[in-house]
Amino acid sequence: MSARPNSPESLSTHHKSNAVPSAAASLTEPLDLVLHIGTGKAGSSSIQFFLRDNRERLGELGVLYPRSPGAARHTRLGLFVKSETELENSPEWDQEEQSDPASFRRAFRRRLLSEIEDSGLSRVLLSDEILFGSSEQTLLRLSRFTSPIAESLRLVAYLRRQDDHMVSRYQQRVKIGWVARLRDWAQEDMSGLYDYHARLRTWQRLMEPTEFVVRPFERERFVDGSLLQDFLDAVGIDARAEDLEQVPNVNESLDAESVEFLRLLNLYRIEHEGATAGLINNRALVKRLTELSKGPTLTLPASVLDAFMEQWEETNRAVARDFLGDETGQLFRAPRKTRNTTTHQHLDPGRLDNFLTLLELPKQLHSPLRRLVEREAKPG
Repeated sequence: MSARPNSPESLSTHHKSNAVPSAAASLTEPLDLVLHIGTGKAGSSSIQFFLRDNRERLGELGVLYPRSPGAARHTRLGLFVKSETELENSPEWDQEEQSDPASFRRAFRRRLLSEIEDSGLSRVLLSDEILFGSSEQTLLRLSRFTSPIAESLRLVAYLRRQDDHMVSRYQQRVKIGWVARLRDWAQEDMSGLYDYHARLRTWQRLMEPTEFVVRPFERERFVDGSLLQDFLDAVGIDARAEDLEQVPNVNESLDAESVEFLRLLNLYRIEHEGATAGLINNRALVKRLTELSKGPTLTLPASVLDAFMEQWEETNRAVARDFLGDETGQLFRAPRKTRNTTTHQHLDPGRLDNFLTLLELPKQLHSPLRRLVEREAKPG
């Protein structure tokens, strides 16, 4: 007989299936652990490629940026602490092509701890921006792994003003298969992510860091006007960014027309090919679209963004006071991005051929995709 829902038997089975192996007694010496938790769309990719390209130099400085969680972004760390349900809804898990979460977790733990032990270094830096918005259950799993091995834990987070972040995050969602228009998606409840004070307090309560470094993602406030130098300062690495290997701009920003084309292509794949929103791999297409995206980027009317920001006024003041020590309560000083933007989310059907040619999409897709584009272009 199967266990009753919510019975002790069923809860025990569920806990075991989602358990993260403890790291207790796995390392010779405890670590000074630094965990860069994001947020996403706040320079994380640039930071991670910088760390990847300077891995050997960082080792000489006494800091391990391990390879086993991922070459640049430590994607496998975020996957390691997710539940099976969260893994099923994760595009990163789909790309890992793993069939057994328990085996993945055991292998990840073994490889990471072996890499740390073999390095002979007692300071380890990990970075995965997906961690910032983690559920409490995920953070508890992360704490269960880190607590036995970390003598000290420094958390580092960059916060971007919520309206700019939300608009940029929408583009990222379209890249992985979402199909809602920006104006509709912006109506969703986003307090779980954008109430920064509540989110940081949750991290503080569940992870109990030795230090919590919070920085506004504003160029004017970076150390020496450099994100990379600011990050080195935030994580406590005594080095000059200019003396290390530099990284090219890794921001894959699409203009409004390209975002709308990709949204419609996602919609086609869902309606005609049975694809799942949020689990569509558009990487190759995004790379080609980025090369020719020269137009304005998509945003929302100023009145809508003003109302969106008003939701976070009090909590932003609390972040400034509690995490930055700024009694003025001003978390963000820079204005929102308005240069080269548009509120017009539309693809002229006459422009479709340009995308079909650029992306070399199969001919059998052309006619049904054209009908869909014409349908979506109609008013109303």
